[in-house]
Amino acid sequence: MTEFIIRAINDKPIIAVENAGEILTELKRQGNNLNQAVRNNYYGIETERELKGCIGELKNLYRKIASVVGGA
Repeated sequence: MTEFIIRAINDKPIIAVENAGEILTELKRQGNNLNQAVRNNYYGIETERELKGCIGELKNLYRKIASVVGGA
């Protein structure tokens, strides 16, 4: 909210993202999956495939977010 107010005051562009709730929900889900995989790895459970899958999904989500906000 603070960033929104600062951008509005300084006449900087404000980006509104459609379906942001869906993207945020998926980002949280993948973050939870990654935390679980790291926790399992800590306890010695083989999680390499799970970790790579989580990282791949997070990369896809970040690409989508970057494309929406005008990043590379």
